[in-house]
Amino acid sequence: MLIFNSSSMHAVLAKARRFARSSGTVLITGESGTGKELLAQYLHEQSPRFGRPCVRVNCAAFHEGLAESELFGHEQGAFTGAARRHDGFLHAAADGTLFLDEIGELPLPTQAKLLRVLEEGEYLRVGSTEVQRVNARIIAATNRDLLKEVAEKRFRDDLYHRLDVLTLRLSPLRERPEDIPALVEHFITQFGGENETPVTEVSDEVMEQLMSFHWPGNVRQLRNTIHRACVEAESNTIHQISLGRTVATTSDGTLPPQFLTLPLDEIERMIILSRLRRFDGNKTEAAAELGVTPRTLRNKIARWHDLKKAG
Repeated sequence: MLIFNSSSMHAVLAKARRFARSSGTVLITGESGTGKELLAQYLHEQSPRFGRPCVRVNCAAFHEGLAESELFGHEQGAFTGAARRHDGFLHAAADGTLFLDEIGELPLPTQAKLLRVLEEGEYLRVGSTEVQRVNARIIAATNRDLLKEVAEKRFRDDLYHRLDVLTLRLSPLRERPEDIPALVEHFITQFGGENETPVTEVSDEVMEQLMSFHWPGNVRQLRNTIHRACVEAESNTIHQISLGRTVATTSDGTLPPQFLTLPLDEIERMIILSRLRRFDGNKTEAAAELGVTPRTLRNKIARWHDLKKAG
């Protein structure tokens, strides 16, 4: 595990080590890209379950209507296309850990079945009446305000309170810049060998840039930035860094004149399109640099297409 310098990360890791000894469900909160999956892995590694499966599931990636089948499994013939039995992620986690990332994206019917798992330790495969027992430890994560989701009827109140027992909050990277040098060193170790001339460090000037940047995409954006810089470097030291800013500003910090007459939706569209061009259409990397989830980005793009058709 990385050696962090910020007091906030020291406190989170100390609490995580205490939580790891428990079998209780842990909820990790924080902005997109803050490292929730890495913290979940740390919890697993510090727990008595280390050495057993650690299954990672992105709830936002479930195909429409198939969340229950993916999590709980299904019987052969349970629905059209179910050609054989599928055991599901809960079964795959066995006596280990199941990490449910972006749990706020789960459909409400699936939330009800997950509540049964947490309260009674059992579930049914889709199309089955045979009760399956659960021994996996559940870790959930979200970048959403679940209390707001509950108030707006998008997240079950009873599931929220069942999850909100052991909670860890990851601060955004802009609130802990003292962790950036350790993260940079880690990512250079990870990606520096991809260059013909292995990269081993960044210059003082580049480190100053990295420390002063606001990182809307958090640790994930920093990782992508260092990866790109390692590939593009012409020596062992990174002397130049490309930092994507959400909107360019003039020298006095105000917006360029062309933005002042545009509607907010159009400015957002321009920014997103520029990021998509920068990453050759890769929505995951574009979303990371923008500080949103891939699903949020896909929804915005789909909305533009719907408006275009309506027009």
